Amino acid sequence: MTYRIETTDPITGKSLDQLMDMPYVIEGNDEDSLIIYFESEQNRDLYLENPAGHKLEHYGEHRGTTQNQ
Repeated sequence: MTYRIETTDPITGKSLDQLMDMPYVIEGNDEDSLIIYFESEQNRDLYLENPAGHKLEHYGEHRGTTQNQ
């Protein structure tokens, strides 16, 4: 399984240097899933309300199916 990783919070646009214990979501359930990290759980929750409404810094498309952690 391959994971692509987005380390820029799509809510604030801030690049995250430390990912340990940061909230994230996993988009997709296939061999090419995308993990998106957030500065806070509040930002993750805002993103989950409308994933397509937030630009990803390094990836141009949203995968659709979302799992949050």
